[in-house]
Amino acid sequence: MFRVKKEITYKVADDPVTLSVIIGQAQLGRSVVKLEGELIRRGIDIRQAEIAPGSELLGKILTIKSVVTDVNDKTNRLSVRYELAGGQEPLTEDVETIVELEGDSAIFRMTITFE
Repeated sequence: MFRVKKEITYKVADDPVTLSVIIGQAQLGRSVVKLEGELIRRGIDIRQAEIAPGSELLGKILTIKSVVTDVNDKTNRLSVRYELAGGQEPLTEDVETIVELEGDSAIFRMTITFE
C-alpha cells in the first residue's frame, strides 16, 4: 500500500475553522479527522466540518487519515484535497500519488498545526 504524508501550518483568526476533505479523480475513499488525538469527524464526504474557534486551536494539531482506493478504470491517480477556512486566509492543499494497478490503495496522512 502506498503512503503519502504532508505537514502544513494554518494561521487562525477568531472565526471558527472549517475543514473539507475531498477525494478526487472519481476514486473511493474514507477519512478520519482527529484534533489532538480526539475524533472530530469520519466519513466518505467531509464538507465544511467545523473544528473549533481559532482561539481554541492555537498550538494544537489536527490529523487527517484518508484511505483512497483506485476504482476509476480511466486513471491510476489518487488525490485528496484539503480545504481550510475561517483562519487568516482560506487554504487549499492538494496531495496526490499514482498507484501501479487498478484496485490499489494509498493512505494519505495530513498533519495541520494551528498557529
